Amino acid sequence: MKWRFYPIKLYFASLPVAILTGVSVVLNIFSWMWLWVQIPRSGDQVFLHYNVLFGVDQVGESWKIFYVPLLGLFIFLINLSLSWILYRTDKFMAQTLLFFAALCQVFVVIATFLLIFLNV
Repeated sequence: MKWRFYPIKLYFASLPVAILTGVSVVLNIFSWMWLWVQIPRSGDQVFLHYNVLFGVDQVGESWKIFYVPLLGLFIFLINLSLSWILYRTDKFMAQTLLFFAALCQVFVVIATFLLIFLNV
């Protein structure tokens, strides 16, 4: 028996897959755009991390603030590809992976919110 990938058109035609993928993409794009608009792109230093006990504990160049949505995009792409691979055998696990990808994007938006209000 030869193993094959699930057809990509049928994969995205599934309602839970389409909704969770759409939510993840919209939230990630929102994070990128919100950072792009709110953070000045000068050569100045920005706050990258805040600790409740010690205050600001990491400062760096303004382009490093985009690591947060980049990590979210990486997690989303990994979960999306694993979900597509698993969809033929286990639809529930595939949808669970996409749910956690969307949940991760929610946390990326929260982290973006905190970064912006830390620097503005």
